[in-house]
Amino acid sequence: MKRAFYSLAAMTMMAVLVTLGLLVLGSCSAEPHQGQTDGGHEPGASTGVRGQAHRAHETSEDGQPASMASLVPIVHLTSFKEDVSRQELSEANALAVPQEYQGLAQNLLNRSSFESFDSPGAVVDHVSRNPGAMGLVPWDQVGPSVKVLTVDGKSLLDPDNADPRDYSLATEGTTAPDPGQLRRMVVGGDIVLDRGQNYMDIQRGMGVDFSLDGGYAAVTSRTPIPSQYSEYGVIHEFTAERRGGSGKMREYLHSADLTLANFENPVIRNAVWHPDAPTFTGDLRLMPILQQAGIDGVTLGNNHILDAGTSGIAETMKHLDDAGIEHAGAGMDLAEARKPMIFDLGGTNIGVLSYQGVPSYEWAWAKEASPGTAPLEAQVMREDIKRLRPKVDLVVVMPHWGQEYLATPERWQVKFAHAAVDAGADLIIGDHAHWAKGIEVYKGKSIFYGTGNFLFDQSWSEETSTGIFEEITLYGDHVLQSRPIPYIVVDKAQPNFLLPKGGGNRALRNVFSVSPGPEFKAYKSSH
Repeated sequence: MKRAFYSLAAMTMMAVLVTLGLLVLGSCSAEPHQGQTDGGHEPGASTGVRGQAHRAHETSEDGQPASMASLVPIVHLTSFKEDVSRQELSEANALAVPQEYQGLAQNLLNRSSFESFDSPGAVVDHVSRNPGAMGLVPWDQVGPSVKVLTVDGKSLLDPDNADPRDYSLATEGTTAPDPGQLRRMVVGGDIVLDRGQNYMDIQRGMGVDFSLDGGYAAVTSRTPIPSQYSEYGVIHEFTAERRGGSGKMREYLHSADLTLANFENPVIRNAVWHPDAPTFTGDLRLMPILQQAGIDGVTLGNNHILDAGTSGIAETMKHLDDAGIEHAGAGMDLAEARKPMIFDLGGTNIGVLSYQGVPSYEWAWAKEASPGTAPLEAQVMREDIKRLRPKVDLVVVMPHWGQEYLATPERWQVKFAHAAVDAGADLIIGDHAHWAKGIEVYKGKSIFYGTGNFLFDQSWSEETSTGIFEEITLYGDHVLQSRPIPYIVVDKAQPNFLLPKGGGNRALRNVFSVSPGPEFKAYKSSH
């Protein structure tokens, strides 16, 4: 299986975090509440896991699953906490637990005092709106509005290590996820096989392995300087150092069940290296980078896919086809440009739509009988989702949109993303800004407004060198978790995971501080 390498990468990341002593218990000081808090999530927004669940140790004699699900700890989306010990749960000042599960929680934690709520959904809603809160809820009731923690380093929701026998909150009388239905998606930002990639891998002779040899890194200095390439009027020049783990980036990406990214250039045989120009032609010798990353599909609905003319679109699609990489968002006519990618993840079908909506690039939109990109228009999107929805279990919309160097989602982007969810989309993942943008949970669906640069060389600032992966954990057709994973591009070509105290937490704070929605309102008011 493609994710066979992930366990090593995940365990190494956890070991680094534990060694650095970054896993600290969050405060749980909310007053007791009964029932749903004001402005609760819509019914079903964080529930509705479908598919077979297994008993933690064994099934009953008639083969039916037990009626209660194993509990998992949850915290606010902005929490930097990753793991909690069973002892810490036992001693936490306040722990939100649904009434029907308090008996189970008492037995597991040897404590009798909990913050009581009427239902698991009420606990999820409470934790999602209170940055200092912590709760325990059944694993099948979580969703992207909260963050699930591991317990003593073990997880029920890790596709590679979801063995309930190793999970201290699982008991013989509760159900656990069927590991065979857990899947992981990873979505990255802009890839350009020109400029810095060409310079390091070809001109400097580092070879195509260099780009994905990254491991962990830390920002060691930053200097603010005035810049027009920032909504704040300031960018940060920086230095960064590698901190070990060579090759973990490759393992992480290749191990996902589905890996997607935006392909921001044509790839042609007669490619010309552009050291600095804003025109890109990818070198065919660099195509193995995509395969090393296990890229399953790329979006072509962007403002640079026509940098080699309309013939470059056709040649690029042929090279991607030859490499076994799916693509969407551009084509030789409008119908082809609007055609989705569809992936089968062990019986769960995922459809991906790609659109280009960069200001002043409407000229690049495909027409009925002429090449170009899929247009970012609300009516086109609604029609495509309506056509795709019956064929798949999950719909992913990936727009390439908006102004560059903006972390804050633009109002029209928020409106479009909400319209996509209302039309039936399950995930919205945007790019183009060259900065990591804000995120949102709308009607229980995750929206990532901008991923930043992935394999692209804008190394003149920390902001343009820092990106986020969207890591999505699925159980069948249900999104259990979605979270940003920060990294930084070193030496113009090589992404490395940012250590939390080495800039990773700072990158996440920057994202959270501009994120819309009630989940982030309390966070911003407290910072």
